[in-house]
Amino acid sequence: MRSVALMQAAADSHPLFRLINDAHSTVGDLFFGAVTGLGDGLVISLLCSLLMLFRLRLGIAAELAYLISGLIAQILKRMFDMPRPPALLDHVHVLGQTLTSHSFPSGHATSDGVMVLLAFLIWSYRDWRSWSVSALFALAAIGRIYVGVHFPLDVAVGLFIGMATMWLFWRWSAAWPVAAWQTSAWAWKIPGLIVAIQAAVLGLGYQIQPSTASALTLIIPVASLVILMQVWKQKA
Repeated sequence: MRSVALMQAAADSHPLFRLINDAHSTVGDLFFGAVTGLGDGLVISLLCSLLMLFRLRLGIAAELAYLISGLIAQILKRMFDMPRPPALLDHVHVLGQTLTSHSFPSGHATSDGVMVLLAFLIWSYRDWRSWSVSALFALAAIGRIYVGVHFPLDVAVGLFIGMATMWLFWRWSAAWPVAAWQTSAWAWKIPGLIVAIQAAVLGLGYQIQPSTASALTLIIPVASLVILMQVWKQKA
């Protein structure tokens, strides 16, 4: 019964899917083909690990939110096993691999949701950086529709799961004894080691999804290692 209701909801969102997916162009393909890769799990995890170097409590909360929200999304995917747009619709504009199953909810959008809220926790709602970063990850989530792998419902629910999980972990993190942890040099060395490992994995042959975002596997690892080296110089 739940699957039938979701199928109907997905069907109701077809006009919005068509509006976004049919609006493809060379510029749109370049932009969304790359930016939607920001929701890849390893990319999100690396960004959260980088945050630990500067805001330990918030970085740990974000990393846990990413992991738990991703687990929730994967469980729901297998519970409902909803078909993706190419399995239901004709003439879907697809960038990257054509996927046909486990559509609901979008795992990428779930990860993006963590980052959408995280931007406002790093800065504030009055800061233009919050809105800029939040908008970037919202566009990354919308990109899942543009590249033809998810319906709007998948993306909306994924964003909600990610944002809700991030909010819950941030509230919980207020009780963590982070001040005591930060007295140890390992408070930055462990996150630094994690950043180095993740950057190496991402930059050395990792198959990002979608493949059109492969440039991120060079840009993000290099930028991460540069930041890590600057932190190392300051802390050492």
